[in-house]
Amino acid sequence: MKHTNNDGYSAIRLKRLPVSFMIQKQAMIVMLILSIILISISLISLSTGTIKIGMDRIFQTFIGSGTDIENFTILTLRLPRIILGILAGVGLSLSGAILQGLIRNPLAGPDVIGVNSGASLMAVIFITLFADTVSIHFLPFFAFFGAVLVVFFMYGLSWKNGVTPLRLILIGFGVKALLGAVQRILMLSGTMLRTSQAYTWLAGSLYATKWYEVQIVSIWMLILIPLLIVAVKSLNMQQVSDEITVSLGGRLQIIRLGLISLAACLAGIIIAFTGGIGFIGLMSPHIARKLVGTTYGQLLPCSALIGAILIVVSDWIGRTWFAPVEIAVGVFTSLLGAPFFIYLFIKMRNK
Repeated sequence: MKHTNNDGYSAIRLKRLPVSFMIQKQAMIVMLILSIILISISLISLSTGTIKIGMDRIFQTFIGSGTDIENFTILTLRLPRIILGILAGVGLSLSGAILQGLIRNPLAGPDVIGVNSGASLMAVIFITLFADTVSIHFLPFFAFFGAVLVVFFMYGLSWKNGVTPLRLILIGFGVKALLGAVQRILMLSGTMLRTSQAYTWLAGSLYATKWYEVQIVSIWMLILIPLLIVAVKSLNMQQVSDEITVSLGGRLQIIRLGLISLAACLAGIIIAFTGGIGFIGLMSPHIARKLVGTTYGQLLPCSALIGAILIVVSDWIGRTWFAPVEIAVGVFTSLLGAPFFIYLFIKMRNK
């Protein structure tokens, strides 16, 4: 990796990849501050709860000198859910940033245009029809398949001599409504137990996160994020008109298919293991634009950090403020996201 400085910008070039992008020094400061906030709130979340553990004991636990209770509380209960929360915030935020750039609309996001609905429908199908005969460990695979499948279905419906952003978002809203209706029919026709399980999953929660779940999601992130880094130039090209994109040498429809597939995979793998956590993909990129601008080389990492902070904070509040009752993280993200969506809609109604 090479860095060059020029008029307030740092140019980053990856030696072994055809990738280079500019990052403002101010944006680097913002990302440093966000990183400090994320680390701080993660440490607070590690130390607080039914059992309070001091920072010195957390350090002792990390170096292998903790008691059995400290090891279990920190390493088995709290640390995996915090890490999965960070990964969830990163994945959903990056997915939202891609979709907003692709559709050129800040109201776009994985939960707004149907990605969450596809995952949720397949999860409800699994819970209501297969949970008695198939291991619950297959639920994430059903949900991931649903998220990816609905995106390709939506893309196919939007195709008419290519795909335009307007058709994509309108079809997305329609598909979301259809899948939501089917989902409700299945839940109403199921038993009380299965319906309750489905509602719990749909709420979106990090409760009882296991290390194997963290490992699976981490592997996917290690595959998808480098692909996204390579796609930064293509994302920036999506901000101009289709004619300019083509004139700059962009293969418009191939780029769009690749970007929407990447967004579906990023959101799908997160939703598969956390349930229906909503609005992170909507809020984080929009907040990031206010802080660092619209250039994707700095928008993406800033969005990822904001999303991680939002989920870790929401999970910490739901876990500690109402103890011994635990409130799902998706409840708090919806409480934040719904008014935010209304604000954006009102702001954009004349555009």
